[in-house]
Amino acid sequence: MPRFLFTLLFGATILVAICMVAQAQPDPTVAGSRPTRRPTPPTRRPSWPTRRPTPPTRRPDLPTRRPTPPTRRPSWPTRRPIPPTRRPLPTSRPTTPSPLERPARSVTTVRPCPRLPEKCSSAGPSLCVRSRNGKLCRRVANQCALRNLNCQSKPRNNWSVSKLKGCCKLKVGQRPVKCKDL
Repeated sequence: MPRFLFTLLFGATILVAICMVAQAQPDPTVAGSRPTRRPTPPTRRPSWPTRRPTPPTRRPDLPTRRPTPPTRRPSWPTRRPIPPTRRPLPTSRPTTPSPLERPARSVTTVRPCPRLPEKCSSAGPSLCVRSRNGKLCRRVANQCALRNLNCQSKPRNNWSVSKLKGCCKLKVGQRPVKCKDL
């Protein structure tokens, strides 16, 4: 029972204290002012350590470099001068070409390679072609197939038309074969 009384007495004391604080009137002289705070001293930043003025430094002399000779680019091989051709002396009558001489061929224009291979038909005579080094032979369907072969495969422009008797055993589209075996 003493424990119960102690709890009751403690509770009543706290209740009375709360009521007194609530009923208390503030002092009119103190009500408008706030508690004064002490002024804080200004913070001082640490000063940089004083440095003595350094005497001006003298730059070290750079080591003397020998001048490099100018680089020579490799020169193109010199062409021999072409000796002047002798012109035949003019004759009194104009010369007529003999029937055995052929007229000069007209210059054929080579079409540049297209980016994509052309679609070729299998029409036309098949051609026997030989590689540039003369070791391989193959048969292609026509000029269009030869152009695709020269433009799209590597090495470029590797195949040229040759005589048909070298490719008599080959079929169109067959892999290249050594020309000696034919």
